[in-house]
Amino acid sequence: MTDGLTVDEALRALAALEAAWKDDDEALTALAAGGPGERALPALVAAYGEHAIDTLMALAFGLRSSMTDEELEELTDAVSSNIGARMSALLAQTLCAWGEAAAADDLAVTKVIACTVIDAMRAVTEEPSKTDVLPLLATFRTYALSHP
Repeated sequence: MTDGLTVDEALRALAALEAAWKDDDEALTALAAGGPGERALPALVAAYGEHAIDTLMALAFGLRSSMTDEELEELTDAVSSNIGARMSALLAQTLCAWGEAAAADDLAVTKVIACTVIDAMRAVTEEPSKTDVLPLLATFRTYALSHP
């Protein structure tokens, strides 16, 4: 998986997003316990949020792996001049800073970060207020498994 996340980390982060959405403190507590060498849950959820926002922005602007250098340069210019893209990047940076600063077992912070990530994911859908979250998370889970 890109952006420094392994598939296992992406799946753990997605499980945390789902648990936060369902207000399942027991599941969040279990996920926060983690294992040796695993990132603290707030930091992981924030890092996944940054990855998801970056992926969604790339899709929104039409990034394709087959693009020429000239097309990539044009796309970079378009993204750089777009206020929404710049604000999305700022949101991702803020989430990461907040996630890194949070205590590893701070479920309240994890929930707020998770809900912010979910809202960012929903914001790029056609009808954000009508987008069902669990199917959206399932789509991201499928993507994580198919792009190791």
